[in-house]
Amino acid sequence: MFLIKVAGNFQQELGCDFILVIDTEGLKAPELAKLEDSYQHDNELATLVIGLSDITIVNMAMENATEMKDVLQIVVHAFLRMEKIGKKTNCQFVHQNVSDVSAHEQNMRDRKHLLEQLNEMIKVAANMEKKCKEMNFSDIMDYDLEKHNWYIPALWHGLSPMAPVNLGYSQKVYELKKYLFEFLKDCSQERTPKDIPQFLEWVRSLWNAVKHEKFIFSFRNSLVDEAYNQLSVKYAEWEWGFRKEIPFWVSEKETFIQNQPPDKLDPNLSIRLKSEAQEKLRQEAEKILNHLQQYFESGAANLHLIEKYKEDFRRSANSLRNELESYSFSKWQEAIHIKKGQHKTDSVLSEYKRKIEEKVDGLLNHCRKSNCKLNNDELEKELENMWRETLSELSLIPLQRRNIFEDVEFQLRRDLADRGSAVWKMLQDAKSLCAYKTQNFKMKKEYLDLKVFRGYTLSISGVKEFLTQEGWHKTEALAKSLIEECNSYTDGKVNGKADYDETYCRELF
Repeated sequence: MFLIKVAGNFQQELGCDFILVIDTEGLKAPELAKLEDSYQHDNELATLVIGLSDITIVNMAMENATEMKDVLQIVVHAFLRMEKIGKKTNCQFVHQNVSDVSAHEQNMRDRKHLLEQLNEMIKVAANMEKKCKEMNFSDIMDYDLEKHNWYIPALWHGLSPMAPVNLGYSQKVYELKKYLFEFLKDCSQERTPKDIPQFLEWVRSLWNAVKHEKFIFSFRNSLVDEAYNQLSVKYAEWEWGFRKEIPFWVSEKETFIQNQPPDKLDPNLSIRLKSEAQEKLRQEAEKILNHLQQYFESGAANLHLIEKYKEDFRRSANSLRNELESYSFSKWQEAIHIKKGQHKTDSVLSEYKRKIEEKVDGLLNHCRKSNCKLNNDELEKELENMWRETLSELSLIPLQRRNIFEDVEFQLRRDLADRGSAVWKMLQDAKSLCAYKTQNFKMKKEYLDLKVFRGYTLSISGVKEFLTQEGWHKTEALAKSLIEECNSYTDGKVNGKADYDETYCRELF
């Protein structure tokens, strides 16, 4: 990135003192192509460059046109989020090494095909960003099918270094350069060029728009991203079914253990439960893998694009199985330990009850022999001393206290991790869960998305008002019913006899 100083006699005409040039020095570089995360590097770089520029020149050599479109798809997401700022980058497509630059009809056909593909990308990206679906490439980038495409022949006639320079190359490059300066002149009349503070503010806006979207940059294009997201939603449903089933099964086994007499617990119970658990976990994991296989055979859109991620989901299912295996083992071993502990506790209680009775009898015998009568205060004092001495002989091991606030917050953040940049920003700004007080729900305007009414005529303002009021009341009623349902659920768990379990959080979400 470097500054080119504009000559003094040209500054007023061009409307600026410097031109800032940013060069990616080649996207889709061959030396990066072998790296697993090369998509992420190219997508992040393209988003940065296009976002900071007033004019973007997209170099489309014939051999990498498809790859450049993949990069543009990802870049689209950043600009959909910056739409409110009101800046539209001008996009110039330079088609290199074109054999016949005069073949206007062929080139026009190619341009229309490129624009159709770009428009399709925008619709997919807009859908993912929860925007209106009726958007085109020209809505977020300043692009004219006729004016903003340049066809430049190869630099050499034949193979270098002996081949002569192609004059057509120089002519076309000069035409492009001339057009860019004319465009900058027009821009300076419509809007004032940025100064340094304004440029820094724009960098900040761009960063805020994309910084929470690391996930999307790792994909080849928006179609891959959308297909992956749809599969992720399905997988989350299968995973929750697995997570919900195992604690329910473990709870049944805990009840069974609690109902056994402590002195008659089967010594092989732990081995038997481990065998049952492994079989149960195998069956549930098999269900997820079957669902995954059926999904890839279902013919859903663009599944071939995410075939390579299939193994990742398989590994995730096996990892989940291992996690729940560890959870179930620890839960029933804890139940067996508690049951054996109850037997030990009963023995300790019986022993100390006997000791206290002996000490009370000893105190009474001492009073009789010494022929002294204790009043109520003295008697109470003697009993307090005796009780303190008895407790000091006990080795008390208190239960470990769970920090439920921290656990709920951790589960909540994990649950919302892939809900898009807006949610991520809210999570980044959120304080600790303990800092929030329980308040009565109040409906606010920002809870309703009224973008659907943009561009409607005044003749249907009454319909808009009615739908807005109806949406207001329905949303308020829905929120209050959810709050009541959650309160009822938590009250049931708090008043129940079972200990806290992290699956309560997931069920609540």
